[in-house]
Amino acid sequence: MSLIIVSEVWDVLRDHLDFSSRSDAADALVNLLIDNNFEIDEIKDAFKDKEITAALKGYTDEHFPDEEYEEDEEYDDDQDKDW
Repeated sequence: MSLIIVSEVWDVLRDHLDFSSRSDAADALVNLLIDNNFEIDEIKDAFKDKEITAALKGYTDEHFPDEEYEEDEEYDDDQDKDW
């Protein structure tokens, strides 16, 4: 399965989804792609869509909360060095 084709299908179908259903559909699509061994970075590169981006962020927050927290700590450390 090519992410380019999946991205094109999403672009075509998303306009036919109710606005209130798009985030749920994006979540389902992201989970399906990850379950089929696509990497988060690959998905992010293939999709330039706010619903998919939000779904990826939600997935990352849910499954890798410590990694994001560590990135925030590194950012704070860098800010302190500038002072």
